[in-house]
Amino acid sequence: MNVKTLTLAALCGLSIAGQAQAAVTSTGIINATLQLTNGCLINGSPAQSGVNFGTLDFGVHPATFSNLTATLSSGGGSSFGIRCTDGVSYTVEVVSSKNSAPTTVIGTVGTPPRYLISTTDATQGIAYSLYSDSGLSTAIDNGMLTKTSTTNNIDNYTLYGGIKGGGSSTAVKAGIYTDEINIRVTY
Repeated sequence: MNVKTLTLAALCGLSIAGQAQAAVTSTGIINATLQLTNGCLINGSPAQSGVNFGTLDFGVHPATFSNLTATLSSGGGSSFGIRCTDGVSYTVEVVSSKNSAPTTVIGTVGTPPRYLISTTDATQGIAYSLYSDSGLSTAIDNGMLTKTSTTNNIDNYTLYGGIKGGGSSTAVKAGIYTDEINIRVTY
């Protein structure tokens, strides 16, 4: 055998060996996970802080008013609604109001005391109370609220506001008076 024949045979052998080698395939997995915790929707929102429970608007009246009432208004009408994941128990409570007692108070101070404070003169305030009924006979203290109804698996909570023994005097300053009522849902 000569050198040329041997080289040609060796090259052919390498070419055939390369063609006979199979492709290699690697397989594996990617894990996908999700952990869900119990949750509640408040007025349809899953937010856990800064939730809009609604507005207790006493309206626009002459500063010489006597008694005033207000009904909570929210996305759900005259109440706020809570719906939690199945099997979750929860509590709803009025925690506090933002304002402390001003220097001059108009109206009958309730228990606990709550004050609408003038946005232009923080020494002026109107006392008000929260109630669970439209007749303003059952005052709401800071603490647990009782649901008023359940519709489509949504528990509804209604609040009323009352100002008793108002000004009926020209000493009440005209203007806008505000407060914030803090509500907590624990589940």
